Amino acid sequence: MSGAHRYTFRSDAGAGVTRRIAADADVARIVLPAATSTGGSDLATPEVFGEIADAGRFRAVSLQWRMLVSRCAEPNPFMEPAVAEATAVATGMTPHVLLAWKRAGAGAPELVGAWLLAENRPSSRLPVRVLACPINALTFLGTPVLDRTCMVEALAAMLDLVAASAHLPKVLCASDIAADGIVLPALRQALARLGTRPVEIERRARAKLDLSAEPSAAVDPAISRKHRSELRRRRRKLMEHGTLAHVSHRTPAEVGAALQEFLRLEATGWKGQSSQGGRAVLKAAPLAAFATRMIEGLAGDGCAGIDALRLDGRPIAMNVWLRSGSGVFGWKMAYDEAYRRWSPGTLLLDDLVQSFAQDATIRFIDSCNRTDATSLAHSWSGRQIVVDLIIDVRRGGSWHGRWVAATEYAYRQAKTYGREIYHAARRRRRPVRTANAAGHGD
Repeated sequence: MSGAHRYTFRSDAGAGVTRRIAADADVARIVLPAATSTGGSDLATPEVFGEIADAGRFRAVSLQWRMLVSRCAEPNPFMEPAVAEATAVATGMTPHVLLAWKRAGAGAPELVGAWLLAENRPSSRLPVRVLACPINALTFLGTPVLDRTCMVEALAAMLDLVAASAHLPKVLCASDIAADGIVLPALRQALARLGTRPVEIERRARAKLDLSAEPSAAVDPAISRKHRSELRRRRRKLMEHGTLAHVSHRTPAEVGAALQEFLRLEATGWKGQSSQGGRAVLKAAPLAAFATRMIEGLAGDGCAGIDALRLDGRPIAMNVWLRSGSGVFGWKMAYDEAYRRWSPGTLLLDDLVQSFAQDATIRFIDSCNRTDATSLAHSWSGRQIVVDLIIDVRRGGSWHGRWVAATEYAYRQAKTYGREIYHAARRRRRPVRTANAAGHGD
C-alpha cells in the first residue's frame, strides 16, 4: 500500500511479528496480516486482533456493534457510534475507537470489543496529550464494551494498538471505570501482559438501583412507607394547579424537540446561574452542540428517551435517560424551580422507575451522578463504584506515565481538600438549608 509504514514489535512470547499501518480519509487502522513468515516457518495468526477506527468506520460496523452489546460483559451507552459521531462533528476532536475482532473460522470476524477514546489534556491541565475516556463532561462512564468470553484478549489487542502506534499518546486517562464488575480485573490482567499496571487516582460511589431481583424491586427498600405517602401528597398538590401528565418522548423527532425544551428548562434553574456554580449545557455552546448531536443520534439508534412531567402541557420536570444492554443510565434531569416544594423531579423519577421495573430486560439503573452526595442517594440504596485510572501502555511503564499519574493524583487530592474547605465554610455561614428532592443532575 502506498505510504504505508512497517515496523516490528516483540510479542509476549518474544516472537517477531510485522504489522502494517494503513491510513486513508475514512479509516485509520492497524491491520494484522493473514500470516507472517519468519525463518521459513509460518506463524499462526492471533485469534483476536485490533483496529483503530474513526467515527465513520464505527458506524459502518453498527450491526456487529449491536450484536456485541447484546452479549457484553458490562453495557455502556457512552461507547455508542452516535457518541463518536457527535465528538467528531460537534467538538472538533478526532475520536479514536479501539475495536477488537475475533476470527471465527472461515467466516467474517466477530466484534468482541470497543473502546471510544479522544486525545485531550489531563484534568490537571498538564501540557501533555493523553488518550481520554469518557469523552467530555457530558459522558459519565468510561468502561470499554467487551465480549465476556474474551475480555483479556480483546483488551490486550487494543492496548497493543496504542503501544505500537507512532501517532497516538501512550498514556490513557481512563475515568469512571466501573470497579465492581468483571471488566476492571480483565483490564489489570491485560496490562500485566505489558509488564505494567494502572494507577488509581480517585474512587467514587454513585447511586444505583438493582431491578434484577423482582419486578417489585421498583420500590426500593430504602424508601419508607412514610416517604411514599409524602410523594402521593405532593402529587395531589400539583394536580390542584392544573392537569398533571407524564409524557414519554421516544421517536427521534420527539426526542429532538423535547431535548431543546429540556435545555431551556435546565438553563432557567440554578444550573444557569454562574453565581451558584451552575453548569447548564446551554451556557457552553460547544457542549450544547455535542449534547444535541449525541442525544438525537442515540434516539435514532433506540438508545435514548426523554420523559416529562407536564402541568397543563408545560414541562415542570424532565429526565433524559440512555439505554444500553440491560441497563438504563440517567443522563440529566431538570425541573421548574417554581414548583420545587412539590419535588417534581422526584415524582417523575418515581414514575420512570416503576415503568422500567416492568421491563424484564432492564436489570439496573445507573444514576450517573458524580458521587453519592446527592438526594437520589437517599432513595436508592445500591451503589455503583467507579475509579479513575492512569494507564501507561509502554511495556514496563515509563517516567512520563509516572509523572502524569503523580501530578493527577496530587491535583485530585488538592481539589478534594479545597472542596471540603469550601463546603465547611458555607455550612458555617448557612447552618440550615432545605434539601432538594429532585433526581438526576441536581
